[in-house]
This record gives sequence, C-alpha cells and structure tokens, in this order.
Amino acid sequence: MSEISVGVYHSRALQLAEAMKLCWADLSSYAAAAALLAVHSAISYNDALLIKLTGKRPRSRDHKQAVKAIIKACEKAAISGAGIQHLDELVNAKTEVSYGEEEVDNERVHILCLAAEQFYGWVEPLLKDEESI
Repeated sequence: MSEISVGVYHSRALQLAEAMKLCWADLSSYAAAAALLAVHSAISYNDALLIKLTGKRPRSRDHKQAVKAIIKACEKAAISGAGIQHLDELVNAKTEVSYGEEEVDNERVHILCLAAEQFYGWVEPLLKDEESI
C-alpha cells in the first residue's frame, strides 16, 4: 500500500510542479496560481517522501508539522536534510499566498517558484533511490 501511496503523491507533485512552471512562464496572467502551485507541489512531494521513509504522512492541517516530520524521518534514515529549508520557506508562505489580502508580487512568486524547484531537486533522487526506504 505504501508504494501505491508514494506513487499517487509523487504523481500529484509532478503534475502540480509542471502546472507551476506553466504559470510561472506567464506571471502577468498567473502569478497567484504559480505561487499556490509552488506551495502545494512541495507539500505533495513532501508527503510522497514521508510515506516512503515512514509508511505514513501527516494528517495535521498544520503543514509545519510535516516539516518537523520530514526532519525527523531524514535524521532517522541518515539522509541529509539539505533541501528542507526550501519546504519550510514554502510552508511559511502558504497562508500569505492562499489567504492574504494583498497580491503576491512577481518577485515573491519568483522566489517561491525557485524554492519549489530546489526542493524538487532534493526530493526526486530520494524518491527514486530504492535503498533509502
């Protein structure tokens, strides 16, 4: 069951990441969407990695708990947590980009999309590495 869940969350993460890139390419039309997709793709990537490493994902609506969980899982598996700061940045921006009353400016969107790409770059090899389970 874990493998199926990893695949589901990984596939979702990939789709959201690709959609983010499309929106990022046309910021004048889709800036808010790019920011939201950056956040949500990283959350899905994190869910996939947590399932792979622990067999479960956090059920809390507080995504900061997911950041704590991935730190703990990486420490337990002796995996460098080098990419986690990007997830933390994105999770911290979730409320701002999802519910904020101000438009997220293009510079902020660019920073969030870069953070998302850096997080993907850290997660992808871990998801593909059969020995990290």
